[in-house]
Amino acid sequence: MGRFNSPPSARLTRKAKEITDATYQILASDHGKTLMLNRAAGMTLTLPADTTFVGFTVKLVVRATFTGTWEVTCETDGDLFFGGIFLSSVAAKSDRFGPNGSSNDTLKADSDAKGRLSGGFVNFTLMGANEWLVDGVLAAGGTPGTPFADT
Repeated sequence: MGRFNSPPSARLTRKAKEITDATYQILASDHGKTLMLNRAAGMTLTLPADTTFVGFTVKLVVRATFTGTWEVTCETDGDLFFGGIFLSSVAAKSDRFGPNGSSNDTLKADSDAKGRLSGGFVNFTLMGANEWLVDGVLAAGGTPGTPFADT
């Protein structure tokens, strides 16, 4: 049997990790993982330093609908977000939002309109010094609003 008939190796599968703490430091060892956010009261996740290898990627999935704020911040001063997120709403027109490219270093879902509902996801990829690419689809309630903010 050739190499194409072999079962997929474990390194090709995305590992899932449930996050239930109020704060979580995303580690270099979380590269390639799906972090399932499951703390309705809210949480703050901090990305690793921008000295982590270029191409570091982590996916966040909103597992539980939040009543509190969930946010993702950068560990390093001067880091910025680039890219954009689509917020999907059944109650109003869905919309796409992008960081401003000059000061937004936080994704803050502090209302249903900014993506606190279960089922959404966001990917973060380190592009280089001070640059994180953000993309995903978040579930919004009401009229969607931008989740991007400054620290």
